[in-house]
Amino acid sequence: MTTPKVSVIVPVYNCRTSVAGTLRSVFEQTIAPELVEVVAVDDGSTDGSGAELDRLAAAEPRLTVVHQPNSGGPGGPRNTGIERARGEYLFFLDADDRLGPEALERMCALADEQGTDIVVGNYVGVGRGAARFKENIAKVSVDDPEIDVFTRSLTAQKLFRRELVEANGIRFPEGLLSGEDKVFAVHAYLHASGVSVIADYDCYYLVERDDGTSIMQTGGASSEDYYAKAARPLLEMVVAHRRPGPIRDRMLLRLFTRDVLHRIKAHRYLEDSAEYRRQTRDGVRGLCEDFLTPAVLMRMPPRLRLIAHCVRSGHDELLTRIVEAILAPDPVPVVVDKDRAYEVYPGFREPSAAIPDAYFDATDRLRTERSLTGLDWDGGSLRLAGTAVIARVDPGAQSLALLLRHRGSGAERRLPVEGDVGGFAAGIAASGGSDGGASEGPLEAGIWDLYAEITTDRLVKEGRLGADRAEGVALPPERFVASARGAAAVEPFFTREYGNLSFTVRPGAAGLARLVALDGIGWDGDGRLLVRGRVPAAPGAHAHVRVGVALDRRGGGESRRGEARVGEDGDAVAFTASVDPRGLSSGRWDAWLELAVGGDTTRIRVPMAEAGRSAAVACAPFGMRRARYYRTGGGNLAVEVVPGKVPAMARSARRRLGGRGRR
Repeated sequence: MTTPKVSVIVPVYNCRTSVAGTLRSVFEQTIAPELVEVVAVDDGSTDGSGAELDRLAAAEPRLTVVHQPNSGGPGGPRNTGIERARGEYLFFLDADDRLGPEALERMCALADEQGTDIVVGNYVGVGRGAARFKENIAKVSVDDPEIDVFTRSLTAQKLFRRELVEANGIRFPEGLLSGEDKVFAVHAYLHASGVSVIADYDCYYLVERDDGTSIMQTGGASSEDYYAKAARPLLEMVVAHRRPGPIRDRMLLRLFTRDVLHRIKAHRYLEDSAEYRRQTRDGVRGLCEDFLTPAVLMRMPPRLRLIAHCVRSGHDELLTRIVEAILAPDPVPVVVDKDRAYEVYPGFREPSAAIPDAYFDATDRLRTERSLTGLDWDGGSLRLAGTAVIARVDPGAQSLALLLRHRGSGAERRLPVEGDVGGFAAGIAASGGSDGGASEGPLEAGIWDLYAEITTDRLVKEGRLGADRAEGVALPPERFVASARGAAAVEPFFTREYGNLSFTVRPGAAGLARLVALDGIGWDGDGRLLVRGRVPAAPGAHAHVRVGVALDRRGGGESRRGEARVGEDGDAVAFTASVDPRGLSSGRWDAWLELAVGGDTTRIRVPMAEAGRSAAVACAPFGMRRARYYRTGGGNLAVEVVPGKVPAMARSARRRLGGRGRR
């Protein structure tokens, strides 16, 4: 008998209407059928789910059904499924949910390829929220702080290597209505050799019951059971398996914020009985006393610091007031005192509460809301408009500055700003001038990033601009700008990772050369080679530009320079350059554009779009040499001068001259 690749374990309790669809999603997987077994454990259902499972098993040999008395939670039937499973991998599927068709094939293949013990498939919430991942992760340690899989997802709906589970005795707590899956997942995480994540395929669909009868919809485990059988084991495992330090602190922070203190900051805490509130406080107090360190406490947001403080110190009445403020529709006010910001929860600077200001401190958590509402060229200035404000702080008490910061050298420029945090306008003149500051010269070459600096009292918040943009705000094209102080090609761009506004400055003739676009190449009526082109540019930039064209003989020191006309054509510097080939010696001549801005010059080859050769023109008396231009293998313009076919009159004259010499 073939050993299954994966055993899918399905705990079933009163899911008669959904279990057939759940199992169908397994039987229709793209993985080879013989590689999948399903162990469905009926945990004393009273709605006919057991009979429905038996009916399905009669038609599907891969389905094993186990019937057992009700165990008081999903942990018991899952443990039964583990004991019956034979697969290399285990997957836990709830009887309300379903799998994407390729889920098992993809997850097993990734685990095989990477040797990982756990594979997380992307989740989809149906009628509920679900954790989702943005990028595939081939293999990562659960201790990795950059890719924090521990914080993202502690549910049991993952692929686990059975060897990991058996070697470490990993099982679910039994008789517990909720939280048991986190105990299993954390235990597995702490022993796993690596974790993989599939983000580009929706593997698991978490379905909310329409009738509101699921365990979580009806309240889950009692506080007494939850804190003793789920929350405490979670914290104990982290402390037992991770040394004191940043990794342990990060894990404890996740557990305290989302798995310990969460019951107090919920509506149920205010609405349920006094006994429920007492049990919840008692459960939280014991865990805070045993596991909550100052380092973890101060990394929490103020509302959770205050909950933990009130629970530990027995401030029950103040705790209720704080929870009411947390659940109120309006955000808690923020006050700024010197360089610190505080969330004004009940108890703030109340003598009877005697709570240190540090517990209310939200300085590092204040968000700046920044939006770009306008971005375009205005002559030689890149004009931008937007808003930038510290959220929840009186806008009238805030002031704004815009900074340019050079990515390489760290040099800074402050821009004059019109308006305030609620609506500002500013300009960036890379070539120097009033928009760049009254005494500022041109911007140095390189990448410049744009920042908003917002100040209130002595508190300063800084952030990039551009990621949040109003509809219709588009990226302006690259442009050549010039003034008496300097000239440069300026390329605005939005950064790849976050979409913030930056721009590249390329000064002088090299910047001009980057933007040259040719309009045409040809012979004029007098046999001169014409090169026409343009550069996107600010008005008036043509006055600072000189353009020339030259032909250099390949393999020799000869050169021929021509002349050019430069003018303004709308938003461009337009030029027509010409060079006369008459008198050129035979051979190949490369064409060059010579560009000058002020005292800075550069030469570039003349690009030629189409392959082929032009018609020939005479470049010596009597057609003794002729010239053609053509496209080189490198895509550039060159001129070939070759001996011509001598006309009959010239041949006759040559013979006559030759005859006279013989006489």
